Amino acid sequence: MQTFSVFDLGRFETASAAEKKALGREVDRICRSTGFLAVKNHGVPQAVIDAAWSKAKAFFDLPPEEKQRSKAPYKGYPYGYLGPELEALAKSRNVDTPPDLKESFNGGPLRVPPGIKDPEALAFCYAETIWPAEPEGFIEAWKAYYAALEDLAFRIMRVFATALDLPETYFDAFLDAPISALRALTIPSSMSRRSPARSAPALIPTMAA
Repeated sequence: MQTFSVFDLGRFETASAAEKKALGREVDRICRSTGFLAVKNHGVPQAVIDAAWSKAKAFFDLPPEEKQRSKAPYKGYPYGYLGPELEALAKSRNVDTPPDLKESFNGGPLRVPPGIKDPEALAFCYAETIWPAEPEGFIEAWKAYYAALEDLAFRIMRVFATALDLPETYFDAFLDAPISALRALTIPSSMSRRSPARSAPALIPTMAA
């Protein structure tokens, strides 16, 4: 089994200036050799993570009619609940397959940054998230996790700046209006359409500066 490097973000954030440069070179090597960066000691509180997972699971366990109350209002709307058989990932690769069996809940930015006037950005990137009424505490848990990941992305960009031999805070000024999405997915534990069982949800952050 192949292994890959895991970068210690906590070590970077408490390191001296010289050690940060060395760690930046380590990140450069990791990204060039693997194409992605796995991080430990990320600083996101475990309680925040656990709450987001448990509330996502509780949401997907609701009856279908309850989940439909927070469905995306029309095809192509970015945020809200999407039920099974509404997407087909393989078609993005020009492969003709049956629709996906997954369900998802998608949430966008928690705020519209000042100065954003572009109507397309306001209608899509910063569209309103269609929040569910149940389970209790879902919205608070989601927002806390989202905010923690947004902060994490900001801090990781400082690592990337160092890896590029730039000042550590070089990207700070460019991160005032991130386009960010968080998606929770659940897939039937058996791919049989006759099985009602579900797997545990996956929480997938998608962050872009």
